[in-house]
Amino acid sequence: QKDGPWDGNKLPRAPRTKYAIINPSEHETKRPFIDKLLCAMILSSRSIKIVTLLLALTRCNSLSQVSTKVNGGLPPPVTEAGSAKIKAPVTVSENQKALDAAPKFPRTWVPLASTNELNPDRPTPISFLDQNYVVYQGNDAQWVVTDDACPHRLAPLSEGRIETKSGERLLECAYHGWRFSNDGKCQEIPQLTEDLKESAVANPKCHVKSYTTMDHKGIIWAWLWKEDPVELTLKDPTITPEYMMDGLKTVASSYTRDLPYGWDTLTENLIDPAHVPFAHHNLQGTRDDAIAINMTSPEQITESGFHLEFEDRTMKMMRKGTASFRAPFTLVYNGDYIGNNAKFDLTTINIPTRPGWSRSIVIMGGPSPSTDEDGNSIKPKESFAGKVFKKIPVWVIHQLSNRFLDSDLAFLHYQEQEREKRGGDSSSVYFMPAPADRAINAFRQWKTKYAHVPLPLPPPIKSRSVLFDRYSQHTIHCRHCQEGLKWVRKSALRTKGALALGVLMAATKFHILGGSVVVLSIGILALLKFLEKGFLVGDYNHYENE
Repeated sequence: QKDGPWDGNKLPRAPRTKYAIINPSEHETKRPFIDKLLCAMILSSRSIKIVTLLLALTRCNSLSQVSTKVNGGLPPPVTEAGSAKIKAPVTVSENQKALDAAPKFPRTWVPLASTNELNPDRPTPISFLDQNYVVYQGNDAQWVVTDDACPHRLAPLSEGRIETKSGERLLECAYHGWRFSNDGKCQEIPQLTEDLKESAVANPKCHVKSYTTMDHKGIIWAWLWKEDPVELTLKDPTITPEYMMDGLKTVASSYTRDLPYGWDTLTENLIDPAHVPFAHHNLQGTRDDAIAINMTSPEQITESGFHLEFEDRTMKMMRKGTASFRAPFTLVYNGDYIGNNAKFDLTTINIPTRPGWSRSIVIMGGPSPSTDEDGNSIKPKESFAGKVFKKIPVWVIHQLSNRFLDSDLAFLHYQEQEREKRGGDSSSVYFMPAPADRAINAFRQWKTKYAHVPLPLPPPIKSRSVLFDRYSQHTIHCRHCQEGLKWVRKSALRTKGALALGVLMAATKFHILGGSVVVLSIGILALLKFLEKGFLVGDYNHYENE
């Protein structure tokens, strides 16, 4: 150790790291046993990333929240005013009890949302395994995840707002104005005097559960289980965001969609390259790209996932690649186009939200970070195409992404309904004779042994406008598309004003100019109407796609 000899009763001084504590306690918890294990693991360079995370976790007395920090270093402890009279919230929440009582699911860090899309000033509702949470940006730009129920009368906190008058970012319930600090402690009850409030906040039931939270590579991860994350991480480092996103480039952008079919249906669809020429005809290649796919079977299927190789054809080019399922959420594709210098990379994070629904976060990576001889970051050179791509509004890219996921949305929703109606056991209801089906078989074997999905399914959605409801599935929780929708509607109002002016001018000596304004305004309004619809609802008919 460069900073002096090891003291067995204290944690070593944390190295410069991208992990940092949001709200550490004023006094560290001494964990001699954990310290010794950490000391031993530090000696192994292969374990250094996991150790960095554990050092951060063991410094947090209540394991309240952890966050990624680009320039690293642990901040000084934060002491909250008046917190001495407030007892900590209940250790195990109702959501944690429900998860513990549910059928098996791997105890890992849970991805919930992308920071690229969240509105930091909006308490955004999110779900995982049929339990409800809310995410918002708290003090010092750190992200907070709590249960989405005010302890007063269980109103959803996601319908509330962020109050900043006190100098802190407090989560305020919209029903009766109760306010909560980032660690979940109730700070304000407007209906009580100070004396009565002091008595109320002394009751653990007054507070809301706040979870250990990490921002890793632009994805918000939370520890939602009642088990100790330090203990489980020591046993299995594959449960961490570091493992699930290992090798991923910096996240330049992302696209998130809540889909009306389950996480297992979503995952088996994404791990199946054979569907692309047909389901995404004219979006990624064509039906003529379809060939017999050469796919290997995984050498082993473990709780942390599996890996396989495949060769197929897309966009008239042969490609060879690998698919890695980093259980239970991440799917990573890497490969090359044969006879071409181009590469392809795709990373998706897929989350079980509630029965018959799932969330997919499609990650669009940026240039790989690099450093000089002294370890200082070097800004990577950007290609011309990359510069052009950055000029395109994000909401335009998301409109195209909506179209892509629309193309297989309907039949996946109804396929899942039919499968469950026939018993739900894919080994008996599917007939999969091709090597291209090996990935599906591998995932189903993994799921049967290690995980479950929320059931029973809700009734099938008959209305196409509800099934393809882009607003509730994407736009409402994407700040870029919210801004795009506002811009389109404001532009429509201005164009209507121009149209009215053109009509008036048409009755004067400026009738030629007025007529031109009318024609142009009508064309612009039609375009804006088309763009507005893209934020609200989609559809897709394969019989019309020749």
